[in-house]
Amino acid sequence: MARPASSLGPSLLWAAIAVGLSGCEFMPDREFAALEKAVTVNIADAKRNLSGSSIDFSFEMTNRGSTTAKACLGPSRSVSYKGAASSGTSSGFVNHPGCTREFALQPGGVMAWAETLEVPRLSQGRVELEVDIQLVNPRRCGRAGCMAFDVTSNRFAIP
Repeated sequence: MARPASSLGPSLLWAAIAVGLSGCEFMPDREFAALEKAVTVNIADAKRNLSGSSIDFSFEMTNRGSTTAKACLGPSRSVSYKGAASSGTSSGFVNHPGCTREFALQPGGVMAWAETLEVPRLSQGRVELEVDIQLVNPRRCGRAGCMAFDVTSNRFAIP
């Protein structure tokens, strides 16, 4: 049986609104996208943890852009390492990232923090490390998680 045209109109309107609202999380956010070039992450220090399977890192994030960097640290990390005896990557990836620490970093500003990251197959001796830090857009989060990208740190050598 066909529906009357008068009841079909409100249904189509609600469907259009639902699609529009869910599509908002996929629309580009130029302010957040600009952070990929404006923000840098440096390993200020890194030491092997006494456990032998993790590293204690001190990070510094710098905003080299001309506007305030508003974002979050996401939960995903990836540590790439290269030594005389071994090389590889140790990573913790979250498929639907969320915000673990929100920040607003003024132009020229620096934010420092420390983390311990698991690197289970790290060989003894000198090792060069590089870390990917996930940045998340707190303004664009939905059921599928938040918009995010990774910033790669400088290379850092530990004895």
